[in-house]
Amino acid sequence: MERRLLIAFALSFLVIMLSRSLWEPAKVPGSKVPLAPLTAPPKRNSEALPMDQAESVVLESRSAGNEKTFEIETDLHKLVVSNKGAVIKSWILKRYRDNSGRPLDLLDGRKVELFGAPFVVRVDREDAVTKQLASALFACESPARIALSGQGSSAQTLTFDYADGKLRASKSIRIVPGSYKVQVSSRVWINGRPSDHFLIWPAGFGDSAADERTALHAALYRNAQKITRLKADKIEAEQEISGTFDFVGVEDQYFAALFLPVNSEPMTRILVGRDENVQESGKKQFLPSAGVWVSAQDPQGLSVFVGPKDSGVLPKVGPNLIDIIDYGWFGVVARPLFLALKGIYGFARNYGVAIIILTILINLALFPLRYKSMVSAQKMQKVQPQMKAIQDKYKKLKPTDPKRQQMNTEVMALYKQHGVNPLGGCLPMLLQMPFFLAFYNLLSVSIELRQAPFVFWIRDLSAYDHTFILPILMTLSMVVSQKMTPTPSADPVQAKMMLAMPLVFGFMLAFTSSGLVLYWLTSNLTGIGQQYFMNKYRPTAANQPARRGHDGKRESTRKDSR
Repeated sequence: MERRLLIAFALSFLVIMLSRSLWEPAKVPGSKVPLAPLTAPPKRNSEALPMDQAESVVLESRSAGNEKTFEIETDLHKLVVSNKGAVIKSWILKRYRDNSGRPLDLLDGRKVELFGAPFVVRVDREDAVTKQLASALFACESPARIALSGQGSSAQTLTFDYADGKLRASKSIRIVPGSYKVQVSSRVWINGRPSDHFLIWPAGFGDSAADERTALHAALYRNAQKITRLKADKIEAEQEISGTFDFVGVEDQYFAALFLPVNSEPMTRILVGRDENVQESGKKQFLPSAGVWVSAQDPQGLSVFVGPKDSGVLPKVGPNLIDIIDYGWFGVVARPLFLALKGIYGFARNYGVAIIILTILINLALFPLRYKSMVSAQKMQKVQPQMKAIQDKYKKLKPTDPKRQQMNTEVMALYKQHGVNPLGGCLPMLLQMPFFLAFYNLLSVSIELRQAPFVFWIRDLSAYDHTFILPILMTLSMVVSQKMTPTPSADPVQAKMMLAMPLVFGFMLAFTSSGLVLYWLTSNLTGIGQQYFMNKYRPTAANQPARRGHDGKRESTRKDSR
């Protein structure tokens, strides 16, 4: 039974690794299935407003003569804003690096050209207006370069205006030093009357240093105290959703770009979609986009967070925002483990060393469960010949034959005679799994491991080991652990499956992050040490199986069944 359970765990783990999308709370199967209950959309464009509610403006022509860019820099980021469409062309986080060692730009220039740039305006049912605003040269009176990195720097606002006699638009971007948030507001008038519109973050956001084989590209939003995460390849068509929302945006494994309300009033209408990108290899890649509706009647403006999914940063940005760090099913276990990892890092000053120490501590804490599992496995091993004899006795019977019930009765009597609990090895293993999976998940999403060095050739714990030394060592450690572990079943088919497991796991983890492989290797080595101790000092309960005396009471024997 323990062997079958171990196989089940291994296969389950394989499924989880190959299909992490199973952890997502929601998916978008197609354009005909709504993401959330839709309400009737607010009336669009000012044509639907009574004259006394519509704000008329005089549409005097206003634009720039040529395209210009404006750089604005704070201690945390540097933005490059173009007056063509009044959009962001570059969003650099100064405290993070790409693979070339340069400050990380979360916008890919090629994808910006393909799909558009952040803060582009879309007016529903007005495609011509949308295209015109995307190419319009907005006028802006700000200096070409603004630095807000010095002490005492105050917030700076870039204001953009465009008008051509029929169409007018204005947009402002306010940057605050010391914050990963900026504020943006936009207004559109058509024929002198205000118009509803969407403010869009198009596809193309992401960490250029991420390995595309394991990279996450998703849209996400929060409503009703719940975060919905939508992987880009699951969004088959752009959809608008009505309700009340705390945020909406796009994310990758370590960073996010989120629209947030400026005041306590939630956003009432959002959209999520995707675009298709063809990579240099010819492979199709799906990238998410997100947007938020701006009401012509109440243009409040928005905050936009663009930064790391860091547990030290997110609580300062907004309430409940820390929940965008997805620890998976066992988040309640992963969060305290993460705090322990950071605490160990505080004195170890190396996340690789911190992973090793915490993995050893977890294994030591779970040692009593491993011990109980071994005791049960040894007891099961000793009754295997008798149990096989019982099974052989009834093997010619059909599964539906009532006499097979007698076989189960004899097996249970055998267990009772020798004091064997058939679930004794299963339950300890079940109790261990949440800890191991929780630790595994937190290592997958912790930005602290991004580009964190360990030793020698491991210079980035979030990247896979290009030498494959760690995966090879991990595979060998699994083989050694298997050889040392008692096997309660003599089934040759199961034995072959178990021999193949180290190779399966080695291949599966070869291209995952070094931090995850280091955790698995350390766990195996710690388990080998514990198994050596238990093999050398055999549990007394296993060496002294109980038997029944003439009076029906259990008694012990000192004879070693070995």
